Amino acid sequence: MIVIDTTPQVIINLFSAILLIITAINENKQHNRYLPQERLFMTLVYTNIFLCLSDAIAWSVEKAPGKLSYILNYIFSSAVFVAIPVLIYIWFLYSLFSIFRDKDLLLKYSRHFKSLIVLSLVLIIMNYYTDFLFYLDENNIYHRGPFFYHTMFTYFSLFLLTVVIIIYNRKKIRTGHFIAMMFFVIPIIITSLLAIFIYGIAISWVGTTLAIFIIYLFIQRQRLGTDYLTNLYNRRELNEYLQNHMQGRRSNERFGIIMIDINQFKRINDSWGHAAGDEVLIAHSKILRSSFRSGEFISRYGGDEFIVVMQATSIDDVTAAVNRFINSINQFNAMNTNPWELSVSIGYDFYDPATSDLNIDELLSHVDKLMYKAKAESGTTAITAEIKT
Repeated sequence: MIVIDTTPQVIINLFSAILLIITAINENKQHNRYLPQERLFMTLVYTNIFLCLSDAIAWSVEKAPGKLSYILNYIFSSAVFVAIPVLIYIWFLYSLFSIFRDKDLLLKYSRHFKSLIVLSLVLIIMNYYTDFLFYLDENNIYHRGPFFYHTMFTYFSLFLLTVVIIIYNRKKIRTGHFIAMMFFVIPIIITSLLAIFIYGIAISWVGTTLAIFIIYLFIQRQRLGTDYLTNLYNRRELNEYLQNHMQGRRSNERFGIIMIDINQFKRINDSWGHAAGDEVLIAHSKILRSSFRSGEFISRYGGDEFIVVMQATSIDDVTAAVNRFINSINQFNAMNTNPWELSVSIGYDFYDPATSDLNIDELLSHVDKLMYKAKAESGTTAITAEIKT
């Protein structure tokens, strides 16, 4: 029989819980904590805190005499079996929204959440009579039941299915976020396998804590470079990106640059309110994402101004991309049921470092002037001109 020192197990779980509680406190101070992705992340945090504390309590009363110790051990050991599928399903929902950014799709799958909890509770009630998941012996020592590994295999398979979905749809996820999500997976897989096959190594929740903290670091980094309303890059990130292209490690690359301004945006705000203005910005950002290739840099430059930096070998590449975007705008308006119509003015050009020595400010000023020329026209208009040195 393996003799397990329970003290390290309690300390490890409490340390993980404290780290997550600090994360939760800091995260609750953020203004955008009510956005779907933020809510899902916080649910991940709270669920893992619950797991860490439940496991810590169960280990602390392991082998302790008395009926109360036995009851506490059984209750909190049972709680872990309820929380594990919840944690995995929340991660599935978080991944789903990170890929598709679709609230309706998220709502569709969120409806299964209550059913999952009910099913987990039913399994725990069944375990009370059958001991198929776990049982406590007369010395208040935890033992795995005959179907423990079957259950863990099912949960682990669901987790791996989510990983497959993430990898399959990786082009739809921002590069930095995809990397963070994959790093989320690695510690969970390693620590879970160790905990499943080597009983007494209670580090599963250390793995999930580390994984959640990796996602948290990404979220913090994302906030610095992302516009919270449209989830596009912001002006700060744009400047850094252009520096890499024009002055940094990618300074020899040619690229297309497009500046877009929403026409009559102030009138939309004045006529239908700022909520309608937000709808316009969100709709516009979705059309931008769908119109340009995965990996193109799309940013919100100002209030209703957007900039796209795209891979290109000639001005024809940029013109073709702009035309695709305009077609998408027209298709949106044909199906739009809102009282407002989406119209934009576009200034764009092709930058070749071999033929131009413009700096970042001069380049942005150039496409800004082109955009204002387009704005002098009526409706959606795009204008370009060769960059002169």
